[in-house]
Amino acid sequence: MSTEKQIIISGVGGQGMILCGTLIAQAAVLHDGRRATLSSEYGVETRGTFAKSDVIISDEEIYFPDATEPDLVLCLAQPAYERYAGTLPPDVPLVYNTDEVTPRETGGRQLGVAIDHLARQLGNPATANIITMGIAAGLLDAVTPEGAKAAIAGFFSKKGEKVIALNQKAFEEGLKIGRELKK
Repeated sequence: MSTEKQIIISGVGGQGMILCGTLIAQAAVLHDGRRATLSSEYGVETRGTFAKSDVIISDEEIYFPDATEPDLVLCLAQPAYERYAGTLPPDVPLVYNTDEVTPRETGGRQLGVAIDHLARQLGNPATANIITMGIAAGLLDAVTPEGAKAAIAGFFSKKGEKVIALNQKAFEEGLKIGRELKK
């Protein structure tokens, strides 16, 4: 049985999809002792065009860095949703941001979460990507909460304890949501 988990995190430039994927991969490799690959795609423009990160986490060798059979797809913006809605097997969850995406009936497993709203409630809209990281961790158990929080602390270490605490809280909120969605 494979321990591999493939995650696609998608949105538009400026939403932090690349950082989200990077932190998940770092959590897996640096803190959980697993293997991971990260591949990213984004437009030449800085903001507003399609962007995504493919993260693959495994206890075994990973031979191809792109998620070809995702276990989870997260869509934070309409262009990302349009790319994946209706293309996934029925058992693969597609989590979409209800603040940015208008869903359509596709027959797949679609789960809506008000990610932007939650980020604003936490006090900083920029934490939406870290909430997304938590949702992925909660749904798939691909990284441990401890590993994820350590990766967050490492990345934000120069920003100070307040920023680290805010982002770890955002992760915890997403983790709770992910665990609820898994039920």
